[in-house]
Amino acid sequence: MISRASLTGAISAGIISADQADKLVSYLSLQAENIQNQQASESLHDPEEVRFTRGFHDIFISLGILILFAGYGVGFGDSLTQGGLPRAAIAGAAAIITWVLAEWFTKIKKLALPSILLTGLFGGSIALVGFGLFTPDVLNNDSEAIQVILSSIFALVGASLFYWRFKVPITLTVIVAGIMGLIVGALTLVTDTKILDYLSWVSLVCGLFAFGCAMYFDTKDTKRETLNTDKAFWLHLLSAPLIVHSILSGMYFEQQTETYALVSIAVVLAFGAVALIIDRRAMLVAALSYLGFALAYLLESADFSASQLTAISLVLLGSFVLLLGSGWNVARRIVMRPLAGTTLTTYLPPIRN
Repeated sequence: MISRASLTGAISAGIISADQADKLVSYLSLQAENIQNQQASESLHDPEEVRFTRGFHDIFISLGILILFAGYGVGFGDSLTQGGLPRAAIAGAAAIITWVLAEWFTKIKKLALPSILLTGLFGGSIALVGFGLFTPDVLNNDSEAIQVILSSIFALVGASLFYWRFKVPITLTVIVAGIMGLIVGALTLVTDTKILDYLSWVSLVCGLFAFGCAMYFDTKDTKRETLNTDKAFWLHLLSAPLIVHSILSGMYFEQQTETYALVSIAVVLAFGAVALIIDRRAMLVAALSYLGFALAYLLESADFSASQLTAISLVLLGSFVLLLGSGWNVARRIVMRPLAGTTLTTYLPPIRN
């Protein structure tokens, strides 16, 4: 901002008139105010903002879509459960209806929440078409792995066409899930189902693959300003349950001891550190259920009834979420300190005040 003394000197030197000086002061004041407003807006911006809805209109339309397909499913439920060509025909008709609705609500109206629902419905419908067409009887083969492979290819092609037409970010998650199904089916066929004995490892690899895809889009948009951040968000929601479940599931169904409960808490905290580093709360959501189970197990030794144990575990879990959510930026600054000045920070969202 130019000082009043400088403007007075410019007026005395005949460089500008007094009227021009007043207009310049007004202009500079307005510019300074706009900059302050922009900075305030940026400070309030949530880098993990996802475009779910622009208003209740989106919710109302989404409710109509759910009711429509609920009625469709109830009306043709018997055919869907029969399998084979009847399932393929009913699911194929549902996929066509979904596509037609997407042409209006997604392509023309550009409604966020209805588009998300229609993408999920289309992906599910097209997958059912594949499972209906490629049954072992039709393939003259009793291998379910071949059915999974062909159905995954079918769903993958359908989802790719849907993404090419409508560019809905969540569709990439459907495509990645289709690739996972294709890989698992192929490994099951090649190993003669022996790979299923190592399902937790397969799940972990699939989760890491989805996580890698999510980070690809995150690194392309570290400021979280484009649709790449939405693509990454949905991929993180896919990857997190796969990673967490593959690591921790055995601790609850095989050897549930106090040590395993403590290990589970340590794994969840490590997972939380990764979530802080990449600034993705969505990653932590999948681990919360295991944290709740671990807390409940550790509290079992105390003299609590079942209802008291559940209540205390939920209160502790909720308090943890509220505390971490309120101090997310502070916690992220602490976790990011060892990484300060490294090349890795150039691929991560900036630290906010």
